[in-house]
Amino acid sequence: MRPSYSILDPSFRYVPAVATSVAETWRRFGWRPTTDEERRSLRGPAVTLVVDEIGRARPIRLAASQARPRALTVAA
Repeated sequence: MRPSYSILDPSFRYVPAVATSVAETWRRFGWRPTTDEERRSLRGPAVTLVVDEIGRARPIRLAASQARPRALTVAA
């Protein structure tokens, strides 16, 4: 993509980065920031957690302690 005019053109004026606005540059090309309302609608509905039932669970340590012990073999 070629620039619209050369930096050697006498009409070219250098603008330091500190003096520029990125948002303003994007607006010149049709971009506009979204409003809070637009962001909310894009996010979709809030998710709610629904718990039908809570069952009992066996703790892992208890289950391990009740397990049948395995025989250990030692290689000599």
